[in-house]
Amino acid sequence: MFSTVRVLFITLFVALLALSGCQTAPPKGLTPAQIAVLKQQGFALTDEGWAFGLSGKVLFGSDVESLNPASTEIVQRIGKALLGVGIERVRIDGHTDASGKETYNQQLSLRRAKSVATVLTGVGMKEQNIQLRGLGSSEPVASNDTAAGRTENRRVSIVVIAD
Repeated sequence: MFSTVRVLFITLFVALLALSGCQTAPPKGLTPAQIAVLKQQGFALTDEGWAFGLSGKVLFGSDVESLNPASTEIVQRIGKALLGVGIERVRIDGHTDASGKETYNQQLSLRRAKSVATVLTGVGMKEQNIQLRGLGSSEPVASNDTAAGRTENRRVSIVVIAD
């Protein structure tokens, strides 16, 4: 009887130890595998997180908010790659050139970010895990004095923030 109680006690104690190991918080930040996929997909580490600048890759025409088929494929590929390594939260920053009124540009940039978000939700990312920002013409990457510069400024960035 005494040895049965002892075995039962030891078994329960070991079970409690095993379960307490399951209660540890997951590590913060990105794993090496996640970082490798971000780099492979063309993301670069910035002050705000890992960013995929769609300038030069996913550009919008003047006063256009929808993605063309080639840009849609790029965003789908990125979304699938992120989800494949457990990255489920992103921020999408929409931008415009400096043509037109700033209030209109801010709204247009937000619609551009939404068009990218729609593609990401289409590949399985949850809408509540996508933060949208419309930055208008406030953060140009090129001069708005030339047509080429304005083209570069009509863009969207996908940003992964490591918690």
